[in-house]
Amino acid sequence: MCARHGVDIAGFVVSYPRPVPWNLDVTEAAELIAGCAPPLQSCVVTSGSVDHVLAVAAKTRPDYIQLHGGESVADTARLVAELSSRGVGIIKALFPHMADLEKLAAAFCAAGVFALLFDPRTPENAHQGGAADLAVYARLRAAVSCPVALAGGITARNAGEIIARSQAPMIDVMTGVESRPGVKEEPEVIALLEAVAGSLSQRGTFWCETTGRHRAEA
Repeated sequence: MCARHGVDIAGFVVSYPRPVPWNLDVTEAAELIAGCAPPLQSCVVTSGSVDHVLAVAAKTRPDYIQLHGGESVADTARLVAELSSRGVGIIKALFPHMADLEKLAAAFCAAGVFALLFDPRTPENAHQGGAADLAVYARLRAAVSCPVALAGGITARNAGEIIARSQAPMIDVMTGVESRPGVKEEPEVIALLEAVAGSLSQRGTFWCETTGRHRAEA
């Protein structure tokens, strides 16, 4: 359904080390990811040690791994080095409570990540979420050269305004199109992508370095 309506990346929460309602085991995720035919790409959202992430990547074979925990710059750089040869890009999530956020963002960018993600949904409150502070997001974007995706409370009703205000090149949407955890509602997905398309017509472009297309992760 996501592929049919133009979502670019389908995300799968896999072996996440905290109890969240979206969690899949690697076997379930591998079966779903195998069905992501181009141009739809896949992203595994996980966290943990380097060995854990490498094992999840080997079993699921996604296009991207989103590190959604407290991974260090050094461990992230190791994962970039290990997984780039397999064609897997790293997306590193950053959270509002992190110290020296802009310096940290620059360090992760220098480590070679494909993109960063600014997300108010931290490992401690992953089941709750919330809206992102767009002023902080703007400072992050100004501090780095890699793309910075935006997450947090994005729905079909506010996506156009959020994209216009933030100039975000990528958005990450989960609960904003769900009726309950893990269940994406087709009318909400359609309405969200229509809102994204509307923001494109007003801005002229919604750029992603890899494809030049708008990008919504459901």
